[in-house]
Amino acid sequence: VIDDPGTSPTNKKVTVGEFNDANLAPVEISAGATLTAATHGGRTIVIPDNGTDHTITLPVPNAGLAFRFIYGGAAADATDVSIHTSGSTILFKGAITHLDTNADNLAVLANGTAHYRLKIDTPAAVDITIVGMSATVYYISGNATTATVPAFS
Repeated sequence: VIDDPGTSPTNKKVTVGEFNDANLAPVEISAGATLTAATHGGRTIVIPDNGTDHTITLPVPNAGLAFRFIYGGAAADATDVSIHTSGSTILFKGAITHLDTNADNLAVLANGTAHYRLKIDTPAAVDITIVGMSATVYYISGNATTATVPAFS
């Protein structure tokens, strides 16, 4: 039995599969989204192509809190995506692979000591996983397909 905490809660019997599907359903976000562990944790976050730069802010991490980001546009985006931690003392550690649409491919590293923002210019594809290691560090891995090398700062 699941209680829907909406405006008029109802108890509804669902199967384990339906429960799991509801918890794993992707979430399409808007520009300027601030994610929460309760709403977005463990889910696939779809970054739409809606003509606006996206700045996404992550919540304070805890061990195991995870987010997967994918690009949901039908063509290369004309706007940028930035993923930020909630503050300059919460850092990224790891690497993403830049799959270049017009030249070379390379790894882009987050050193775990100074990087808390990731900027991806005009993505054609994104598949990035971010997992909390502690209250101050997120692991990051995945890839971004774009003409411009993504940058950590």
